[in-house]
Amino acid sequence: MKSYLLSGIVIGSFLLSGCGGPSPLDNAVVVPDPSVDMARIQSSGKSADKAAPVASTEAAMPPAAAVPAAAASAPAAVPTVSDGFGTLKGKVVLEGGKPTLKLLVTKGDAGVKDPTVCAVSNVVNEAIEVDDASKGVKNVLVYIPKPTSVNPEAVKALMSAKIVFDQKNCVFKPHVLGLMKGQTLDITSSDSVGHNVNAKMRTNGASNNLLSPGAKSTFVPKASEGRPSEVTCDIHPWMKAYWLILDNPYFAITDSKGEFEIKMVPAGTQKVVVWQEAVQYLTPPVGMDVLIAKDAVTQQDFKVDATKIKIN
Repeated sequence: MKSYLLSGIVIGSFLLSGCGGPSPLDNAVVVPDPSVDMARIQSSGKSADKAAPVASTEAAMPPAAAVPAAAASAPAAVPTVSDGFGTLKGKVVLEGGKPTLKLLVTKGDAGVKDPTVCAVSNVVNEAIEVDDASKGVKNVLVYIPKPTSVNPEAVKALMSAKIVFDQKNCVFKPHVLGLMKGQTLDITSSDSVGHNVNAKMRTNGASNNLLSPGAKSTFVPKASEGRPSEVTCDIHPWMKAYWLILDNPYFAITDSKGEFEIKMVPAGTQKVVVWQEAVQYLTPPVGMDVLIAKDAVTQQDFKVDATKIKIN
């Protein structure tokens, strides 16, 4: 029955085309009979010949990955699994006038708690420290909260480093530090008076270590905090510091000239976060897209807007 129907369609088409009119099959959508071996027919018929140019055109088109990133007009692509590693290096500088900060404790002030230890010298406000010559900003956190991959050598190098959090003349040292989940932080006190280290963490819970003179303690974070945690001493209220705890080794703290370097960063687009105590986030809290070059140094600088500085 199918063969009779097909013959009727072909004959009718021939008759119509012979009258000068277009064939109904010219624009018809033909649904193949499932019982017909179309692959065998196409391999030897004209259908295969017509398909060949299409295939060759597609083959000539470059894959999307081969298009240079600089040529793309769309926003940066979603980070992908890394193919190699590179170094992120840069500087954080102040844009605008340098603020004048009051001393937290004046040398010889007998009115403060434990003046024989805490007032032996001026205690400066470390909320923002700017180098006069370079305008570089110290103690700025630069980190990648969610890297696309992690280099085991970077983890090994970080975990082998000894990190100490001290109290000297009623000042936390260092003012800002970074830790990786599972890394041991040695908490010590070089002072002859008591202190407490009150770390206001969320994921790891509150940690309030009372330290008698010369005492030592340790802290091992069990999870990432994702953002800096404030640390205070309730006995000496001017004492303040910040801890950043991540589940990866990709973080740095700017030096006295505002410079930083993070090694063995996965190549490709990474979300980089920059945080400074007196301004908070210099980038979006989720990070700014930075394209890390493979086997090379990627330079990325940041600015602190002086008009946005807030000192408590």
